[in-house]
Amino acid sequence: MIVTPELYENPLNGVSTYDLVLISKHILGLKAFDSPYKWIAADVNKTNSITSLDVAEIRKLILGIYSEFPNNTSWRFIDKDYSFPNPSNPFSQTFPEDISIDASDDEAHDASFVAVKIGDVNNTAQTGARPANRPTATLSWPLAPAGAGEAITVPVIYTGADTLEAIQMGFRFDPARLQLLSPSQGALPYYTSGNFGLTKAGAGEIRSLWLPSDYSDPEQRIAPGTVLFYLSFKVLSPQSGGSLPLQLDEGVLACAAWRADGTEYALSQATEALTRETSPAAGPLYASVRPNPGAGALHFDIMSDKSAKARISLFGPYGTRVLVREIDLEKGAREFALPEAAQLPAGVYIWKVHTKTGDRVQGHWIKL
Repeated sequence: MIVTPELYENPLNGVSTYDLVLISKHILGLKAFDSPYKWIAADVNKTNSITSLDVAEIRKLILGIYSEFPNNTSWRFIDKDYSFPNPSNPFSQTFPEDISIDASDDEAHDASFVAVKIGDVNNTAQTGARPANRPTATLSWPLAPAGAGEAITVPVIYTGADTLEAIQMGFRFDPARLQLLSPSQGALPYYTSGNFGLTKAGAGEIRSLWLPSDYSDPEQRIAPGTVLFYLSFKVLSPQSGGSLPLQLDEGVLACAAWRADGTEYALSQATEALTRETSPAAGPLYASVRPNPGAGALHFDIMSDKSAKARISLFGPYGTRVLVREIDLEKGAREFALPEAAQLPAGVYIWKVHTKTGDRVQGHWIKL
C-alpha cells in the first residue's frame, strides 16, 4: 500500500510579503536558506529551482490575482525519515513524497511526513496565527469631506516610529460611496501597478504590498512619515462629518509590516486621522491645476516669490513622464496652459513644478 498525503486548502495560509523578502535575499546570495524544506517551500512553480518566477507567483497569490498556485499544491509532504544527500540543494535528487506499507503485515506501521507549506519559507503556517504580542505600526490618511461627483486623492502615510523593510495591507471602502479611479506612486521607489491587487476593487477591496528591489540601497526603506502611495476616488455620495469610508481590513489581506531583522508589526489606522491635504498657499512656490477633474486643456496657476527658470512635468500614476514644458516664472502669479493634455487618455496623473533653484511643488490631476 502506498501512502501519499495531499492537502490543497487555504493556499495563502502562512504566506506573506516577508516570505518574498527571504526568497529574494536567497536568490541574490545575501542570505541562503538554511533548510532543504525552505527550498521546497520557495519552489512554488515546481521547477526544482528558486527564481524570480517563484517570487512573481507568490506576489500574485498575496495580491489576489491568483486564488491558488497554478502549478503546485498548498502543501507538499516529504518522508520524515528521508535524509537529503545535499541539503543545500534538495532538488539534486528526487525526494520521496509517499511511503510504501506492507498491507499484509498486521503490525502497526509508522508513516510520518514533514509537511511543507508552499510559499511559506519562515514557517508561520503551523498554527495559522500571527505572532503574539506584535508591536504596532500605524498608517494614516486625511479626512476627506467631499460632495457627490467630486474626485479626491488620498495619501496613505506610514506614521509609525520605526523604519520598515516590507509591508502588506488590505483596505476596504464603501463602493456605494466611492469609486476607485487609480492608485498612484508615493515616495517609495518602484511602487507600480504590480504592487496592487485590484481584482475586487469594484466590491470595495484593495490589496497592496512593497519590498525593496535593492537591499543595499538605504533609500529603499519605509521611514516614518513616508507617503506609501495615493488612492484617487470619485465620490458617489457626499462624505459628511469629515469621514472617509476607507479602512484597513484583515479580511481583505493580513495587514503587517517587517523590520530588516524580521520583527513583524501589526498595522492599524492612527486614531486621529490627518487633516485633508492641501497645497500650501504661502512659500517660495505655489501651484494648482484646473479644471480638476477635467477633460480638456490643463491650466496651471503658479505663484513664485522670484523670477526663475522652471519646468512643468506630467507623469502617469506610476512615474512615467508623459508631458514636459520649460517655462519662465516671474515674481508673482502666472498662468500656463497645456492644451496637449487634452489628448491624454483618462486616468490619474501626477503633476510637478520645479525651479532651477530647487523649489518644488506637486499634486494630482484626474483626467476625465
